[in-house]
Amino acid sequence: MRIVNETKNIVISDNSEIACSLLSRAKGLMLSRPKDLVLVSPRESIISSTIHMFLMRFSIDVIWLDSENIVVDLRKSVKPFNPFEPDTWKTYKPKNPARYVIELGVGRIGNTEIGDEIKFLYSNAPKSTHQPL
Repeated sequence: MRIVNETKNIVISDNSEIACSLLSRAKGLMLSRPKDLVLVSPRESIISSTIHMFLMRFSIDVIWLDSENIVVDLRKSVKPFNPFEPDTWKTYKPKNPARYVIELGVGRIGNTEIGDEIKFLYSNAPKSTHQPL
């Protein structure tokens, strides 16, 4: 799936995966190779869109979207958990309720800002068609 920042007219990801189930969202990118991932919560909230970096092997950029696909928060270069660095022993939650969490490779956020509109483009759809997730 392609992720596009419609406000800035930039592609954030050309090949992202979706995690919708409770198990796939809980696993996220733990012990995986670097890839772009969209975590889809069953409802818009702060708690269900909170992430952790336990068992991660690489840093990521994170974008939180509300149910209207508007950016409500973002973080750049979130470090993986390191038992020797206490500042990595935490969870990360959005400032406002979110339904979608986009986990990307570092630097992929670009100039995305709070308030930007994000669209999801499926590879099996015509290139000009944006479909909501």
